[in-house]
Amino acid sequence: MARAEADEPAPATAWPGDPLLCWPSDEAHYGRRLLSYAAGLRLMQRLCDRPPSAPDVLMVVEHPPTITLGRRGGAANIHGRLLHGADGEARQVAVHEVARGGDVTWHGPGQLVVYPIVQLTRLQGPIGRGPLGDLPALVRGLEEAIIEACTMIGLVTCLRAGFSGVWIDERTKLASIGVGVQRGWSLHGLALNVEPRLEGFDLITPCGLQGVQMSSIRREFERTGRGPPPWSVVESALLTALCRRLRRRSAEELAAPREDETTAEMAGEVALPDQVAPVSGAG
Repeated sequence: MARAEADEPAPATAWPGDPLLCWPSDEAHYGRRLLSYAAGLRLMQRLCDRPPSAPDVLMVVEHPPTITLGRRGGAANIHGRLLHGADGEARQVAVHEVARGGDVTWHGPGQLVVYPIVQLTRLQGPIGRGPLGDLPALVRGLEEAIIEACTMIGLVTCLRAGFSGVWIDERTKLASIGVGVQRGWSLHGLALNVEPRLEGFDLITPCGLQGVQMSSIRREFERTGRGPPPWSVVESALLTALCRRLRRRSAEELAAPREDETTAEMAGEVALPDQVAPVSGAG
């Protein structure tokens, strides 16, 4: 998969309905290319301001240390904002309030973040069903993609009943998900802990859930005496799994009314776009 700047998204695969990919960055950190969270928000907004016919895009990023608060708030679950870097120097961690579902979460280098900016109603089912698309189905699709990617690299993961994200067990979380929708476009997305410094999560109560600890692919592999897979392998596996689940319907399919859309219109169940609430679950 060829990397591209934000203004020049690259095709994910030869499949015409797949989203485009971009790897935006605006700073370097010990050899990593990072995107400041504020710049990521601006780019997401710019992508959501496009017409519905514009291509779907997956933003693939790593952020500098950042704490984010979702629509459920969670300020009480922030326990500190100073994080010591690899050089031993303490640095202030930025905090952002954002329009996604969920409570508090932490981002940092070594965490693979993917923001799907996709037109929900134009996707293949089940995400594209209904007059507004199915946002909970998008969350499930993101979870399935992470689990599939982990299976491809040899790591067993699971879901936890009643909670979003991907887990190692009932108390150990590997990946967080929090999404919203604006003008039909999904925004925000998923964060998969590949090899971050996990002490960043000590600054918060992840997801606002007491007793939950965050893990990473590196930690889980090392715990079982195995060498972790390269970043590029994890990234490729995840993007491949995501593109399969976020494929657009063809022009012919989009032109033909679907049964679920016709039924909703006849029943008078079509809601206005600004009535769609973000799905909870980040942390």
